[in-house]
Formats: sequence, structure tokens, C-alpha cells
Amino acid sequence: MTWKRPRSLPHRQQSFESLRSLGYIYVDKTELIHNLVTTSKCVFLSRPRRFGKSLLLSTIQAYFEGRRELFKGLAMERLETEWPVHPVLKLSLATYRADNGGNLEDILDVQFRYWERQYGITAGNSDPSSRFRDIIMAAHDSTGQTVVVLVDEYDHPLVETMHDEERREAHRLLLKSVYVNIKDLDRYIRFTMLTGVSRFSKMTIFSGLNNLKDISLNRNYAAICGITDSELLENFQQGIERLADEYDTDYDGAVALLKTNYDGYHFARRSSDIYNPFSLLYAFDDGEFGSYWFQSGTPESLVRQIRNGGNFLPEMFDETVEESIISNIDMSQSTPIALLYQTGYLTIKEFEQPNLFRLGIPNLEVRQGLFNSLARYYLNENPIAISRNVREVRKLLEERRIDEAMERLRTFMAGIPYEFAENAVELHYENNLFIIFVLVGVDARPEWHTSQGRIDLLLRMRNYIYVIELKRDGTPEEALEQIREKDYSRQFMGDPRPVVELGVTFSTKTRNITAWKVRE
Repeated sequence: MTWKRPRSLPHRQQSFESLRSLGYIYVDKTELIHNLVTTSKCVFLSRPRRFGKSLLLSTIQAYFEGRRELFKGLAMERLETEWPVHPVLKLSLATYRADNGGNLEDILDVQFRYWERQYGITAGNSDPSSRFRDIIMAAHDSTGQTVVVLVDEYDHPLVETMHDEERREAHRLLLKSVYVNIKDLDRYIRFTMLTGVSRFSKMTIFSGLNNLKDISLNRNYAAICGITDSELLENFQQGIERLADEYDTDYDGAVALLKTNYDGYHFARRSSDIYNPFSLLYAFDDGEFGSYWFQSGTPESLVRQIRNGGNFLPEMFDETVEESIISNIDMSQSTPIALLYQTGYLTIKEFEQPNLFRLGIPNLEVRQGLFNSLARYYLNENPIAISRNVREVRKLLEERRIDEAMERLRTFMAGIPYEFAENAVELHYENNLFIIFVLVGVDARPEWHTSQGRIDLLLRMRNYIYVIELKRDGTPEEALEQIREKDYSRQFMGDPRPVVELGVTFSTKTRNITAWKVRE
């Protein structure tokens, strides 16, 4: 079947005006937007990168500019009756790059000069805060209307300089001096919205902006960015049919593959699943499943901070945290788990009780991409060597050729350098082993909870379930005895796959696997 890409896929569009004028598909979020702008005055929204925040602000800009023609056929057309026009100051900090010397002042200067020309202001040598204040007042005075302030990626310069404390602090003070005008000039402002990835505390950057409403975990706005199941089926039937044809499956099979790869985000209690829009649209455009979001810009600084965070790997698959951990932190001071949540590599999987969330990896794309990145740091091998070894280990375990699999692991791990203190060897070893098993492609879970304790490593493969206990400077028999005493295998009695109990030991001296034994 010859396939021509439909011109209407909006995968490179962040401008609402361009998207609507050129006839691209628009997933209608305007009912949510109307509710937001008519019930709120100062709003903050946190979402992972490339999740539609820029398009959201562009749509809000068009609404406040009275661009009624762009909303024809959308929910906004029937909901809005007055269409008031306001001056809109839309500032984007997404172009900031730390690796080119840190050009935050230049970015602000370019945007401020444009507004100063627009409203007839002579800037002189004023500081950025004073210039922004003058711009807001001039916009109000020259139009007679209150001003709308929209800030896209408000925190990007701070995230980019996360590991450069001096430069980050300079940027923080500069942005704080600019954002303070939102509070001080409240009477001149109709609506303010700031979007970003992280949640810096109000005292840190917003300087007492106590009327700021954080809708990041608000159920009413959980789907204001991203794509829900119903929106997928309503808007992208042609793309789904193409993927079904490419992957020799039916329509429902293609939807299931999309859900496995790109769905799984949650931003509120009882909210529907949210698809990553960036990857979804690229999959439709290319006609294949790829790691589009992950490959579009995972910062190495993030991976380094994760790597230095200690024993975080078990938490990535089953971690319960308080709401304050993910909603009121300063990214510069955050733990790896909180950082992973804010940047989209973890999401809310379940609300266990009020103010307690269980986090987990949202989907297959993120899981594979994240662990491939971690492997380069932990395993210190090139991707081809890693792939070759993990494929062989998987094949051997699926065939229950355990001795050969463990020998392959031992040889592979002998080439991995250890740059840790002796008391961290066990932790580093376990992380290495776990990363290898995740890359193998099996359902690998560290520290799996049972009624009697925690299984060090659980592998659920196509043909077998492996219950693995790790011991440092011990014996495989001791490891197997713990499995027996804790009765770790009992919970899998109803599974048709045989359970293999495996005790593994490693040495702090040789820093490698020393022995293993299977319970016969």
C-alpha cells in the first residue's frame, strides 16, 4: 500500500495561527482554555518538555488578541460571546542555551526592544526589571486595556545551568527581578500564565506571588496538554490505519502499540491516560514507532545527576512519594526521583491515599531510552557491544541455559570500570546488573515487594520467572536459603511459567560475579 503523508499532521507546529490557517489537525483544547481564562488570573502549569505548552500559550494569545476567525468550528466559538481584545506580552525563554555562554540578557533585550518600539518607549540604560515594568504600563496606557503576560519555559535558563551554581544563581536573581512586576503591577494585568518543566518555589523565584495558581496537578486541567484516548481516536484515524498497515496488524492492534509506546502519563487524581503528543505525531508522520521524544533532547546533565543519586533504580519502578516532593521543590535541590518526575521520565501511576503518589515509568519509549542512556554511563561500553551482550544473555535465559548466561554476564562485567568507594560496590554492582536486565527487554524489577520481604531482582520472561537473590562476599547457598525462608516464589504459583530460584554472589575484591546456584 502506497502511503502519502497527510499534510494536516501538526507535528512541527507551535503556532496556533499557523496551525489553523494552514488547515492542520487541531486537537480542540479550547473548552479547557475558556474555563481557565475566565476563572483564573495568574496561573502556572508544569509539564515535561515537548508536551504542547508552547501551542497552549499561542492559543491563549490568539484568544486574548480577539482572533475569532481562528476559532471557527472549535468549542471556543460557542463559549465566547464578547471576544475582548487585550495587549499580549508573550515571552519565550526556550531559546536559551547554556553551552553558548549563557545569553539570557540578550534574549530579554531582543524581546524588550520589540515591545519598546511597539509602545514608543525609550529604554535608555534601564535594568531589565525596570524595562519590563515600563512595557507593561505602556501597553496598558496606550490601549486602555489590561495586559496579558505569557511566559513560555520560564525556568529553562535555570534548568540548563543546573550544574553551574554561580551562573544559575545569577539567572535566578535576574528572572526574579523581572517576574516581580507581575505581582507589583497586578492592577494593570488581566491574565498571566507561566509554563515550564520544574516547580521552583515561590520564595525562590516568584518573590511572594501569592496569587499564583498552580494547575499542574489540577484534575480539571489534566488534559490541557497532551492527547487523551478519545482525542486520539477522534482525530488520528488515518495515522492509526497507516501504522496498522506498516506493522501488519489491525486497527486495535495499532492503538495498543501506540498505548504501550507513548501513553501512560497522569497529571491528576483519576485523570485519563495522556499520550506524549510529540512522539505520537512523529510516529504517524514516519509510519513507525521510534524514540522521538527521548532522542529529541535528553540532557546529559540529567543522566549525570541520576547516576550520582545512589540507589534510585528500584524507586523508578515503584516509589511512593508525598505530593510536596513533586509539587513544591526547587529543581536545583531535588532528588533524582523528583527530577525524573518533573522532566517526564516518571509519572503518577496511582494515588495510594491523600497526598501520596506512586510513581513509575510512563511507557516503553521512555523506559528503553532512559536505560540506554544510563548504560553508557554505568557500563562504559559502546552501544553495539552492549546490545550484542544483552541479546545473548536474553537468549540464554529464555532457554534456561543459566550457566552460559552467567558466564556471559561475568565476562561482560569484567570490563566495566568501578570508580566507587568500597562500601558502594554492592550498590553499583546491583545497578549495573539491573540495567543489563532491563536492556535485555524483560520485565525486570529490583527489590520486588512480597509479604515476607523484598526480592533483590525479579525477571518475568516469556518462558520463565527468575527470582534472584544477590549476596556480597557470601555463598549462593545463603542466597537460596533466604529465598526459601522468605518463600519468595509463593506469589507466582498461579503463573503457568516455571519459577527459577537463582542465588548469585559477587566479590568486593574482584568486583564481579563469583558464583551462582539454581535451586533444583
